[in-house]
Amino acid sequence: MASQKILCFGELLLHFAPDSSGNWFDHQAMKVFLGGAEYNVASALSQWNHPVKMLTALPENFIGNQLESQLENKNIEVLAEKNCSRMGTFYLSSDGDMQHAQVVYDRFPSVFTESEFSAFSFDEIFSDVQWLHISTITPALSENAYKKCLDLMKEAARRNIRVSLDLNYRASLWQGKNPAERVKNMMPYVTVLMGNIWSVEQFLEIPIKHELNGNFDDENLLKQAENSAKEVQNSYPNVKTVANTFRFTDGNTVNYSATMFSENQLLVSKKYHSEEIKERVGSGDSFMAALIHGHIRKNPNQQILEDATQVAFKKLFVEGDTIDASISIE
Repeated sequence: MASQKILCFGELLLHFAPDSSGNWFDHQAMKVFLGGAEYNVASALSQWNHPVKMLTALPENFIGNQLESQLENKNIEVLAEKNCSRMGTFYLSSDGDMQHAQVVYDRFPSVFTESEFSAFSFDEIFSDVQWLHISTITPALSENAYKKCLDLMKEAARRNIRVSLDLNYRASLWQGKNPAERVKNMMPYVTVLMGNIWSVEQFLEIPIKHELNGNFDDENLLKQAENSAKEVQNSYPNVKTVANTFRFTDGNTVNYSATMFSENQLLVSKKYHSEEIKERVGSGDSFMAALIHGHIRKNPNQQILEDATQVAFKKLFVEGDTIDASISIE
């Protein structure tokens, strides 16, 4: 059987979403979503009929059992380390932003951060796998998680499996650790990189050389996107694709676009604008999922970029961490 599965390695999280006005106290209820960067990618790819495998950790109790069933109902194959710790959680209202102070994490310790990741062999993990996806959230969580990321990437490269990395930066997760040191160690195995010019500077220490005015229509954004991508490929020639997303928000107003540098050419997406958005979580993950989808389908590069940008923009209007049936592709 030809290798076809997409393997995602990361933490499953419970996302508690109290309304920002505090009415959940009176209602004695708040919405709860299943999330986590790699899970959001896996969920989208499964919805688009890709066979997906999730390597993670789950508590050895009824919550872990229910979560495992939830993934299996989405046709996601689960490889779960199990121990007696608890699920990691975070609190964020739908009008809050993951990258700013509105998010409250409660994930140390958790079943994932306590895991040794030793239950499954590489042959089990990589059986029928053609693609490995990880985000930079995962190596920040524990020493074991970082080592597992590195080991998985090395093994994927040895097996000629493509590797994608999303440069998600969460300052609160990297306290006391050097993000550049860890991520640079992972980069020699990456073939598809997603992030933005600021996360490239943060993780890979590739500086922003062009003066930016902070506006969405700043032409220097494109110049810097191309410059950063070329610097990435000069340092890590295995990286074939560098995608950058640009999301500028002012209150509920959003401007969104993206670039992709591949085959020595900078491609620029259509620009999107809305006066109101519903959800800030998961947009980048849906972009990453569409990027993987387009590469696996061997679509033209411009189509890959346009599909990913459109999917990411549409996710801003879907409540919760993952896309729903309203967001299709191609």
